[in-house]
Amino acid sequence: MPNPFLIGEKIYLRAPEPGDENVIAASENHPDARSFLYYALPSSPETQAGRIKQKSQDHSTIFFTICTIEPDEPVGCTSFVRIDWAGRMATFYIAIAEKKNWSKGYGKEATKLMVDYAFASLNLNRVQLHVSVENERAVSVYEKTGFVKEGRLRQAMYFDNHYIDFLLMAIIKEDWLKLENK
Repeated sequence: MPNPFLIGEKIYLRAPEPGDENVIAASENHPDARSFLYYALPSSPETQAGRIKQKSQDHSTIFFTICTIEPDEPVGCTSFVRIDWAGRMATFYIAIAEKKNWSKGYGKEATKLMVDYAFASLNLNRVQLHVSVENERAVSVYEKTGFVKEGRLRQAMYFDNHYIDFLLMAIIKEDWLKLENK
C-alpha cells in the first residue's frame, strides 16, 4: 500500500500516480461506466494525464485514486470539485472504472472516507452531489452515507436517446456529527 492518504477496510485513497490515467480513461470510455457518468466524448490516457496534472494545481479540487488493499491496484477515482473554501462547501464525484469492481463496497467505503475527510479534516459544512435517478445503486449508497435528497433537476442530461432527471443530494456537517455519535 504505497503512499496511502485515507485508509479503509477494503480500499485506500491516495494521490494520483503515473499509470492512474489508464483507470480514469477506462471509467470515461467503457460503456458500462459511461452509462452512469454520461461522458459523450472518448478520452485517452494522455488526455487524462494532462487533466490529473491540471487538477493537482487547482486549489478548488482535491483528487484521489481509489485503490484496493488486496490486491493493491487502482480501481477508480474520487474528488471534491468546485470547493468553496469561504462558503465551506464542495461537490463530490466518484467513479469505479470497471463493472467487475462494482457492488463490492468500494464506492460506499470511498464515499464514507471522503465525507469524513470533508468534515473532520477540511472543516467543510456541506458536501453535495448530482446523481441520475436511474443510478439507484448510487442513490442507495449516498443515502446510507447520510446524504439527503434536496431536489430534482428535471431533464438535466441527454444520453442514449432520452432525457434523464438528476437528484441534488447533500450532507451537512450537523447531520454527519449526529451519524458519527450514534
